[in-house]
Amino acid sequence: MLLVREVRALAGNLSNDDFQRQIGPFVLVRRPPDPQVARVALRMGVQRTRLSRSSAEGKIIMAELLQQFDDLGVATLPPIHGSEELQIGRLPDNDLVIDDPSVSKRHAVLQWDSVARRCMLTDLGSRNGTLINAEFIRDANTLVSDGDMLCFGDAEFCFLETRSLLSMLRVEGNY
Repeated sequence: MLLVREVRALAGNLSNDDFQRQIGPFVLVRRPPDPQVARVALRMGVQRTRLSRSSAEGKIIMAELLQQFDDLGVATLPPIHGSEELQIGRLPDNDLVIDDPSVSKRHAVLQWDSVARRCMLTDLGSRNGTLINAEFIRDANTLVSDGDMLCFGDAEFCFLETRSLLSMLRVEGNY
């Protein structure tokens, strides 16, 4: 995973089109894990459950993300063409590996449709659930929108389309 400051440097050296080809159609910006939550999750193991956050708490998390923006991890994706899937989970053969005990081996799938320019999220029967903006997703193929907060177990990410990331980099950065 790259840091935002590394992505910023890359954006400063590439045209917008080249940057989007390099990064992919969207990124997931990871909120740093809370060490106390991680310790509790390890102690509780399979017995733990995930509590959803309110939408107000989601807005607070987004504000926190923006304050520490340069030091956040960014899961960049290989360029996706057509309609393809991004597997998320703890196993090393997933496209996005999240080393967190609350994340299932095969947790969820993000599917990007380049024609419709939209992303759908499906939970793969994970033990601790997948949330969009503090709401557990219940249906396969739930629409994900630019700026949504996604949780895979306790791992929290902000879903940003690449053009939104570029706008944020320009506002926050010096290029």
